[in-house]
Amino acid sequence: MDEREPTAAVLAPPASRRSVEHVGTPSGRPERKVTVASQLFQVLREYGVETVFGNPGGAISSMYGALLDLPQIRVVNAKHETGAVFMAMGHALATGKPAVVITTAGPGITNALTGLASAFYENVPVIMISGEVPTSAFGRGALQEGSSFGLDVLAQVRRITKFSAQITRADMAATTMRKALATALSGRPGPAFLSLPLNVSSADIVRSPPIGGGVHTSFELDDEGCRRAMDLLLSAERPLIVAGAGARGPVNHAALAALAHATRSPVAVSPKAKGVFPEDDPLYLGIFGFGGHESVVRYLQQGADVILVCGSGLNDFATNSWSPLLAASRAFIQIDLDTAQLGRNYPIDLGLLGPMELVIGRMIEGNGAAPRARPDTGGLHLTPIKASPSGLLTTAEAITVLNEVCPPDAVFTADMGEHLSIALHYLRIGAAADFVTCLGFGSMGSGIGSAIGYQLGARERRVYGICGDGCFLMYGNELATAVQHQVPVTLLVANDSRLNMCEHGLRDLFGSTPDLSTQLIDFAALARSMGAQGVVVRTRAELAAALRLPLDGPLLIDARIDPSVRLEGSQRTSALRQFQAQ
Repeated sequence: MDEREPTAAVLAPPASRRSVEHVGTPSGRPERKVTVASQLFQVLREYGVETVFGNPGGAISSMYGALLDLPQIRVVNAKHETGAVFMAMGHALATGKPAVVITTAGPGITNALTGLASAFYENVPVIMISGEVPTSAFGRGALQEGSSFGLDVLAQVRRITKFSAQITRADMAATTMRKALATALSGRPGPAFLSLPLNVSSADIVRSPPIGGGVHTSFELDDEGCRRAMDLLLSAERPLIVAGAGARGPVNHAALAALAHATRSPVAVSPKAKGVFPEDDPLYLGIFGFGGHESVVRYLQQGADVILVCGSGLNDFATNSWSPLLAASRAFIQIDLDTAQLGRNYPIDLGLLGPMELVIGRMIEGNGAAPRARPDTGGLHLTPIKASPSGLLTTAEAITVLNEVCPPDAVFTADMGEHLSIALHYLRIGAAADFVTCLGFGSMGSGIGSAIGYQLGARERRVYGICGDGCFLMYGNELATAVQHQVPVTLLVANDSRLNMCEHGLRDLFGSTPDLSTQLIDFAALARSMGAQGVVVRTRAELAAALRLPLDGPLLIDARIDPSVRLEGSQRTSALRQFQAQ
């Protein structure tokens, strides 16, 4: 068991229980002194932070002490630090505000690394503040020491954050926090990490006044390039717009739809970008990559003369393992916030750097030309759903029930596993709905935490987390967190009693597989033991009835699934190539 409580020698009295001192200023006016921990929360409040996720411990006790005097900040104590980061990510996506995670030292940091890496690869602005032993104990082998003489936590997080620092001076704490926030929010968003020694966090300091202003990143748009890109799309015989996760967000959704309709260009999306373009739009072709649609493959097989990629790095899961089909006979154009993404995986003819909505706005601005007449693309094509030979419920059938029952503005999260490919393929996301999957890093359990965090940040919407039994066994204990905070999230567990995606993949590659099964677990009973509603379903009708249950807290639906029925198609096979030696 991890030891989370340092010895009494390194503990400080809670910040909120200490007397408030006043000191004189040159003008004679007294200034109120607060702890560094309180000052850091003051800065976070300036950025609209109202919820903090994390786990307590001795090294972070001053931050928890400061929270006692801040009832306007909701504290969500997770069951695991990576679960805290996953919930924070969902909350940030729902609210558009930076998310905050606080953890103790040592295992509090190492436990959170998977979540921090996920936030980095998903471009989510998460601020992680972790406790540290006092600076006087650096190099002395103190319990959970993370200085450069010990665990060296800054070295561990540096490659999975946009900004990382250790605050060793009380007078630099607020400035460092503002720098972390500005870095996390500007340009391509991402996480920041602050290491906070206990003697610094508990130190008294004069309260600093709020600093006005906001975070802005400016780009000088390429006007001529924007005009050229628009002319190419309008004159193309067979154009294609490919949207990635960089197209997330209502403003980008609107810009993408405006461009597609102004140029009459069909749209394909990457798996991470599912939902950025309405899937009931006639111009929607489907997903290219993992869980994708053969309608995109067929369109590319017939040739595309102009391809415009918006906000995608075009990795293996987004391109059928870098398929040569994604080729343009006339021009390959790419729009991205990050210059490192331009031409990273496919050679381009024109790169446009800047926020997607601004670049597209400049492309459309003042252009009254009509697009070239083109034949009908045929639209989205779904693989026919197979029934279970044994009459059991299949994952694809469960997804179609979600399509029929869930409200039009529902939010769906999908975890890693066989169920993800099926959700990507069959779930229909309209203009008012949203879809989240953390395929950048691909961590199991991410869909559970992000569903809870999203629901916390968007109480007015219904959030449905789709996960497998393997995912729930890893991070399902966060359901207890949802119960504690009465979060009305719905978790649909595709319970096939095995790591089904891995089992199918190993059979495809090697013709056989080790035993990847588990005993049949009653997750509904487990949910009820935590205080949530829990229901076992075996048919479409039972699932539909469960989805209509009134909620005053979380609901877990344990769907008993036939593991033998899977998603077929060329894109499934391509996704597995990454496991083969090249």
